[in-house]
Amino acid sequence: MTKTTNGKLLSNVSVSKLTLSALNPRQNVDPNEIEMLAQSIKACGLIQNLVGFAEGDSIGIVAGGRRLRALQNLLESKDILPNYSVAVRIAASKEQALEWANAENTARKDLNPAEEIKAYRTMAEAGHTPDSIAIAFAQSVRHVKGRLRLAGLAQCILEALETGQITLDLAAAYTVSADQEKQADVFGRLNGRWGGDQPRTIKRNLMDEVGEGNDHRAMFVGREAYEAAGGAIREDLFGEEVYYLDSTLLEQLAAAKLEEARQKLLAQGWKWATASIELPEYTERQKFVRLHVEDVRLSEAQEERREALIEAQYEERATPEELEELDELLERQFTPVQKSVAGVFVAIGSQGELCLEKGYVEAHDQGAAIAAGVLQEPKSVTGNSNQPESKEYSQALMEDLSAIRTGAMQAALLDDAELAKDIAIFSMITKSYEGDLPCKIQSGTWRNEAENHGQNLPEELNVADQTSIYGKDVATQFAAFRLKSEQEKSTLLTQAVARSFAARIALVSGHVPFVELVANTVSLDPRKTWTPNNIFFKRLKSGQLDEVKSYIDGKPVGPEFANMKKGDKVTCLHGLFNNEADRNGLSSEGKERVANWVPKCLKTQYQAPDILDEEIEKIAA
Repeated sequence: MTKTTNGKLLSNVSVSKLTLSALNPRQNVDPNEIEMLAQSIKACGLIQNLVGFAEGDSIGIVAGGRRLRALQNLLESKDILPNYSVAVRIAASKEQALEWANAENTARKDLNPAEEIKAYRTMAEAGHTPDSIAIAFAQSVRHVKGRLRLAGLAQCILEALETGQITLDLAAAYTVSADQEKQADVFGRLNGRWGGDQPRTIKRNLMDEVGEGNDHRAMFVGREAYEAAGGAIREDLFGEEVYYLDSTLLEQLAAAKLEEARQKLLAQGWKWATASIELPEYTERQKFVRLHVEDVRLSEAQEERREALIEAQYEERATPEELEELDELLERQFTPVQKSVAGVFVAIGSQGELCLEKGYVEAHDQGAAIAAGVLQEPKSVTGNSNQPESKEYSQALMEDLSAIRTGAMQAALLDDAELAKDIAIFSMITKSYEGDLPCKIQSGTWRNEAENHGQNLPEELNVADQTSIYGKDVATQFAAFRLKSEQEKSTLLTQAVARSFAARIALVSGHVPFVELVANTVSLDPRKTWTPNNIFFKRLKSGQLDEVKSYIDGKPVGPEFANMKKGDKVTCLHGLFNNEADRNGLSSEGKERVANWVPKCLKTQYQAPDILDEEIEKIAA
């Protein structure tokens, strides 16, 4: 049977006559997803038609490859017969089929999480189990159960999730309480405000009781002070687990204790101090300028005492008085002049300790800090502001980082034959300075590997001279080359262009605009071919290692890491980047930061041309 829909021919074709076309954009799929989709089709039927065109006696499917594979699974398991009828939209030509395939692939969009939640809730209210919902939507049962947990959220939270005001993680944080009225109250107080984008802040405000050993507020306030203020306690049968039943009171006591610490800091001469349960996000603190501590020389006796106190602190045998003495010794590193223009963030540390982040200068105070001589005036930049990374990295390390970036760029070019061809043609017809057009059309290769630095480059980038396999003289090589297929020639051209492309980091002039344009085009990610390891970290200064750890943690490093020997810092960072077990203690955000960290000089620094697209089109004409 054949019919026309919206001007396009729709036919019913036996499943046995359908094949996967080479034009289908989705050639690689997850077998588990196909099996789930097969069960969905078995339960609900095929809801959406396929798209294809005639290829001999069969119909090649160019859009709907996952559905076709699922149908073939059902055919193999004999859940459907070979003559099972499938609706297929037939293209008039190969070109039209390809156009439709790409259009569908581009337009495909997964359900918004809020839409998923509503759909699953509707089916659940109609009596469907998570198992049957999972089959209908081709999802795992675990995924469905997770979404159904969110179905009980207050309407204002679901609406915020649907409009993109909050993330799925934030929405999930509200599920610690089943009271929708309480959820809405906390959402109204926190959304768009400081701490409102932190799951732990949301959970803390929703929980009625907290455990003594796993809540930093409880550890900070202490049981004695909490009970003295009238707070109720619940203990298990053996008294091993203690719970504070009044979360609101605990929050008030913690805030009062932080305020006391804040007032003490102001009395010490700091211009300002802010107190909160959590430190501001690292990105917020980056908006300030932080003063470097003055190199105050301690006496020999003071230095010995300081080292002894630090050792006692790490061995957890220091008394409160000794810890205060240590703070006083460290405090001497900030001068009265520095304090007069800077401030302190006061918060509670993860183990219930008082956390003080000192020396931050607000934007409107930076002029006064410069005038006082405690902050350097920023140097003006003229001309091209695309300057290279600071000279904190040695020239040798910058050379190796250039090789690492070049290797990543070359690997990315291997996957873009059209771009490689454009680069080859443009390089041959364009005259420019070598630095502006860093691509040599030759059979050799730029240096793309830094020895023992954790790179994983495609094999094609390690072959310096592909043509040497064809013969001993150029004529024979060329004759052999001409016998190759167009696809083989295209592949060889792509590989040659990739190997000849340099994404070097110029030590004087900074990044090259042409390279940055190509990097932006291929969405360059050096971490796809490089994982920082101990060899790399050994070449950084101790302070630079602190910056890496600070980025991972999303907050300044604590004294435990800051006071480590450099070798121990290297070992710690190597483990976080190279051993999954070492990342078990990190939050999901911390793991993501480990996965995406690169030195600033490896990041793409593309700036769009100042001219309009229409003007570029005129140049092209």
